[in-house]
Amino acid sequence: MCGRFETKPSIQSLVRALKKQNIDLELDNLKSVNIAPTNKILSITHKENSYKLSQINWGIKISSGSPLIFNSRIETIKEKKFWLSLFDKNRLIIPMSAVYEWKKEGTKKIPYRIFLQDEEIFFVPALYHIGKDKNIFSSLITTIPNEFRKPIHHRMPVIFSLKDGLDFLTNDLKSILTKCQPYAGKMQMEPASI
Repeated sequence: MCGRFETKPSIQSLVRALKKQNIDLELDNLKSVNIAPTNKILSITHKENSYKLSQINWGIKISSGSPLIFNSRIETIKEKKFWLSLFDKNRLIIPMSAVYEWKKEGTKKIPYRIFLQDEEIFFVPALYHIGKDKNIFSSLITTIPNEFRKPIHHRMPVIFSLKDGLDFLTNDLKSILTKCQPYAGKMQMEPASI
């Protein structure tokens, strides 16, 4: 699951990484620590052979009576026609430097900052939906946890490198469905003060 994340200190790293891919960016002020559902988040999309960096809303509301959906299970995406259609046509990636998770220790829940050992920045794939007001709403894609995350939570976000994230935006449906797997690289965790 992904209930909170950060993009600090990686915004400048993101700018450098994307400039290497010939993608120029302009950044507005965004919250960079303890980013929560309903906050504006930074996203990258690909349309008409170019990449676009945008601020979007975290949480999809499909209809007036539906709840906000912050995370979309890859299993549900594969099974449900509506979600598979969004996955096919409306994909984006979210840059992050860490996610926060609360681990139960005795009677308390302790927040932890979880990050990649060998990468300052990573990308979480997401779906988006355009509301009647033309605002863009997103939901992060989650999967089953890897061995590192299992003791903490029964879900985790799918995690990509920049290259795999850009492939996610441009490749066909069949090939990207198979790439939404638990992260296989090294992760680290430290207590968080949020």
